[in-house]
Amino acid sequence: MFLTGFWQPTPREHKFQAVKTETDDDDEIDSEGLISARKKMGKTTVSIPWIFFTTANLVILGITVSLILSVQSTQTHEKNAILRPVSWWSPVLDDIEIPSYTTTLNGTLFALPEISIAREEPGPENDAIWAQFEKVLTHVVTREDVIKLGKDPDTVSRFDNEYWGLGDDAYMVQLDVMHQIHCLNMLRKAAFEEYPGYEPELDTKDRMWWVHLGHCTDILLQNLQCNANTEVLTLAWVEDRHPPWPDFSVNRKCRNFQTLIDWQRDNAVDVAKFDNMPLPKDAFVWPSPWKKQDSELGVVLGQHHLQEGDGELQEGSNHTHFKPRRSLV
Repeated sequence: MFLTGFWQPTPREHKFQAVKTETDDDDEIDSEGLISARKKMGKTTVSIPWIFFTTANLVILGITVSLILSVQSTQTHEKNAILRPVSWWSPVLDDIEIPSYTTTLNGTLFALPEISIAREEPGPENDAIWAQFEKVLTHVVTREDVIKLGKDPDTVSRFDNEYWGLGDDAYMVQLDVMHQIHCLNMLRKAAFEEYPGYEPELDTKDRMWWVHLGHCTDILLQNLQCNANTEVLTLAWVEDRHPPWPDFSVNRKCRNFQTLIDWQRDNAVDVAKFDNMPLPKDAFVWPSPWKKQDSELGVVLGQHHLQEGDGELQEGSNHTHFKPRRSLV
């Protein structure tokens, strides 16, 4: 009885200690791994929106880069890709590739054995070459093209379909560079007028002649300023010369001018037909600036010493002549 009462445990003292086996150790490890895996799965579930967000951004970035590369590739293979950023739109840029080349301009004061037409002796033969060189021909563009040029199609001359048979969407344009050459030729004739034996075909030196000459001088100056090149001249010491003499023979990268000449010839309308075409019935006609010099093609004119007084203009065979009503003297 004594022993029985002594060894009978109370409920609080009834404790057991588990005996661990290898199997139990493995189960505990698996349990810890399972708990750890569950924790990781919980974290992964929370990060899924961020994964979608990151993936979407990467996709958008990839598409953007692809588009940029595609556009650059298209621009690289586009005709005259180098000229377009520094040129206004022109049908020439879409029609043909204008090649460039590297050359050294002849800047010597005295002529080389092979001289250009600009250095040939003034005379009838040289004038005939210049007349062909400055010839301005007319070309066809569409209404959309006129808008690209920054002009109003409603005021630009159209080719009358009844006369030309070119349809109702045919407008008139000319190469600007040919007008510049015309102006250069006019200044050349005026400059060499006193050359011994040279009798250039010049208009009567009335007020309109001087207006025309001033117009051409201004046109050439504006184009030189607009297309100002960045090449520099070197200087060299020359015997009996002080200060050093500039070397005007600079190296240049140039556009192939003959390509433009060929394009003008191949795409021009018939010259004789153009010169004899009648005024279309529905043509937009600007007020004549020759009668009253207050506006020209919608541009308001200013006061100028050559535009004072009133006068009439008559169209000659090659140029427009101004015949004042009263003497300027």
